[in-house]
Amino acid sequence: MSKVKLWITDIDGTIVDETNIFSKKMLETIEKVKNSDTKMVIATGRMFDGAKGVSDFLGLKTPVVCYQGAVVRLGDDILHKAPVKPELARDVIKTLREKNIHTNLYNDDELIVEDDNKEIMRDYCQGRYVTYRAVESFDDVELKNVYKLLAIVYDEQKMLELIDFMTKKYLGRLTIVRSHKNYMEITDPNATKGAALNFLKDYWGIKKDEVLASGDQDNDCEMLKNAGIKIAMGNASEKLKQIADYICPTVKQDGICEVIERYVLCE
Repeated sequence: MSKVKLWITDIDGTIVDETNIFSKKMLETIEKVKNSDTKMVIATGRMFDGAKGVSDFLGLKTPVVCYQGAVVRLGDDILHKAPVKPELARDVIKTLREKNIHTNLYNDDELIVEDDNKEIMRDYCQGRYVTYRAVESFDDVELKNVYKLLAIVYDEQKMLELIDFMTKKYLGRLTIVRSHKNYMEITDPNATKGAALNFLKDYWGIKKDEVLASGDQDNDCEMLKNAGIKIAMGNASEKLKQIADYICPTVKQDGICEVIERYVLCE
C-alpha cells in the first residue's frame, strides 16, 4: 500500500459531532498529522467563513474545500470554483418558495435568507463561525457567485419527497445531495467534494492511492470514490457505507482516530 500523502475529511459527523466541540483525542490525532508528512484538508458543505474558522482553529495551512466543493480556497486566493448559474438559482428559489421550504442562499460568500426564522438560523449558525443577512425577498438580491443553496427540512418524509422531486426536476443541471438529516444541498454539477479532491490531486501531484478520505453522508460519496482508502463513519448513511473500504466507530467514539493512527501515522 502506498503511503498516505493526503487525508481529506468531512467535518460534521466525522471529526466533530453536533456539539461542534472537538474532543481531546481528535485534537491530539490532528496535531500528530500536522507534524507528519501527510497533508490534511477539510472538505465541507459549510461556507468559506465557517470552513476557515475550523481550519484556523485546527491550525491547518492547507486549502479548504467549502460549499460542497464549489470552492477550493487558500486564504484570499480562490484556486477553483463552480458556482450555480444565476437563472438556475432563481428557478430553485421559486420552486422552494412555492413549497414553503426554508432556504439559505450562499451568494458571493454571504449567507442570505428571506425567511428570518430565528430558531432555524440559531440552530444552523451555532458553532459554525458564520453570520447571515435577512432580506425582504431573494428577488431583490443580485445573484453573483451562487456557490450553493440549502433547503432545511425537519420532517423526514418531507425531506425524502423533496430530494426525489428536486433530483428529477434538475437532473443533469444541478447536484442534489443530503449532507445532514435536515439539510439538502443544491450545487452546480461540477461542485462536488470529489471534483475538488481531483483538483487537489492535480495541484499537488498526488495519486489516488495516496489519498485517504473520510465522511459520513451522501455528499461525501464522490470524495470517497476518488480516494484510495475510503472510510465511512459508524454513524454514516447506508449509501456511503456501501462504497467504503472500512467502517470505523462513530464520531462520538472518535472512530476516525484509530483509522488515522493505522493508515497515516502507522502506530
